[in-house]
Amino acid sequence: MIHTHREFRRAAFTLGLSLLSLTVSACGNDAAVDATSRNASQPADRSLPPTYSADSAVVSDTTTDKAESPMASSPAMPSSLTGTLEPQARALLRAELSGAVRTLSAKVGQRVTAGQVLAVLDVPALHSALAAAEAQVIAQDVALRQARREYDRVAQLLKIGGVSSAEMEEWESRVQAADAAVNAARAQRANAAAEVQRLTVRAPFDGIVERQTTTQGSVVQAGDELVSIIDPRLLELGAGVAAADAFQARPGARVALRVTGVADSAIVARIVRVSPALDPVTRQLRVTVLVPNADGRIPAGAWAEGTLLNTTNTRRHTSGGH
Repeated sequence: MIHTHREFRRAAFTLGLSLLSLTVSACGNDAAVDATSRNASQPADRSLPPTYSADSAVVSDTTTDKAESPMASSPAMPSSLTGTLEPQARALLRAELSGAVRTLSAKVGQRVTAGQVLAVLDVPALHSALAAAEAQVIAQDVALRQARREYDRVAQLLKIGGVSSAEMEEWESRVQAADAAVNAARAQRANAAAEVQRLTVRAPFDGIVERQTTTQGSVVQAGDELVSIIDPRLLELGAGVAAADAFQARPGARVALRVTGVADSAIVARIVRVSPALDPVTRQLRVTVLVPNADGRIPAGAWAEGTLLNTTNTRRHTSGGH
């Protein structure tokens, strides 16, 4: 009986150790699971470099370039040219002398030809002077003819001894004096005629009457404007070109123009003159653009806007590079 009790106690003790071992093993497994769970929920070690794909690297490089050079490739506006279109040929006809406007045939918008009479002034004193000069020329011509006839008669008498050589020389001097008087009278007449011609105002070229600033019968003073004539077949645009585009503004360079208020007014014109220096105030280069207008559909004085066709449309702006 005693032996049996001891065996029972030994078996119970063995069973307890077995249960304890199972408990410790289970706790160890739970700790490992907890550790693994904690490692999975926490971020990776920051000391390790992240892994990027090739695509993400390219995007990163592009973003960096844009940040460093935001103007790496920006379009540049072409140099703009603006201004009014003026006729290449314009004449302001003024009175050369003081007097009354006797006739005025020029009307605004009228087409005229070179040499056409547009106005005539009236200065009676000049006409009187011309008439007197004409009469003087006639009188001196008569005196010269008479002197020559007498000279011829005396020359015949000299041959037969009817007059002396001294008388012959005297008549020769009279002919020379009469001839000089005729020349003087003719010169005076030419001067008087030139003064009278100054009373007539003529068109200097083919064109159109732009402005009429007087009326028939009015009295004008020397220097007063009478009529303005233009030739609208060729117009000019004077404009400034930005200093950055000045090297491209050369005679012959093309310019695209559009005229305000004129339908279908897209025109390609060319630069004909270029200033040799930039304007010290605006820092622009002054150019003159010749605009053909054979049909006259563009009115003189119209506003035009244009750009240089050969201006580079894109400029490179670099930041610390070449």
